[in-house]
Amino acid sequence: MEAQQRYALGKRDDEGFYPVTVDQTPAGTVHRRHGSWYATMPGHPVQRADNRDQAAAHLVALIDQGKRPTIPAPAPSTPASMIHGLRATASYSHLMPQLRLSLSNLVRAAEAMARLDQLGWTPLEGYPGADQPWLLECRLCGWKGRRFWSHLRGRNGDNTPRPITRHPGCKPVTEHAAALIALAAERTRECHCTPHHPTWLSEGLDALSAIQTALDGKATLSAAIYARSILEPCPASTRRALALRGAYNRRARALRDIKEGKSK
Repeated sequence: MEAQQRYALGKRDDEGFYPVTVDQTPAGTVHRRHGSWYATMPGHPVQRADNRDQAAAHLVALIDQGKRPTIPAPAPSTPASMIHGLRATASYSHLMPQLRLSLSNLVRAAEAMARLDQLGWTPLEGYPGADQPWLLECRLCGWKGRRFWSHLRGRNGDNTPRPITRHPGCKPVTEHAAALIALAAERTRECHCTPHHPTWLSEGLDALSAIQTALDGKATLSAAIYARSILEPCPASTRRALALRGAYNRRARALRDIKEGKSK
């Protein structure tokens, strides 16, 4: 019997994982992340695949090899005040899950945070990437659930979020504009937060430089702390995102000029 006929996919959960059974035996999960599919059998290495069927077929192969999911030992209890050595604050919760800590990802995250402010959404977890479900709260009605950033930001130069109905049970579409205008009054051009967030090009350059220096020195913890200034809530998030994008582009041009100069 072919592998495709032996597995069955269950309903996708809120985080995008599909449970898989092989010959009616639980075998693990498959999920999509940033354009690729992955097969996960607890206790065994995660396998990357080109598509969902290929990922599920990998679980079939593991079952045929006599392997079975293992139940991990209970993790030691961690005080709620500390997670990975960082104090669990609102700002820490906005660090990116499952995304590589890099300047490009941080700037994209800052831009996503700013756009959510404009659209009346509050992120309840870190930016997961464009094609992953993101746990958000609707500021128009208080609904909480997962939405894809790629749907909220629009596509192909069209900034119209899809669906325009936001989510089931939200306020009527005809009331959205007035509600968003009211929320816009909370946004400011200048940052008055403590600590101050980068909203000028020079501040953006300093912030990115500090993070990259920490990353180059393998000081991931320090880089994550610096990243808070980019990701935590700020009423001037729109200007912060513009400053960071400008700083990132300037750094990229400078590095390109240096590389081209060396190659001549």
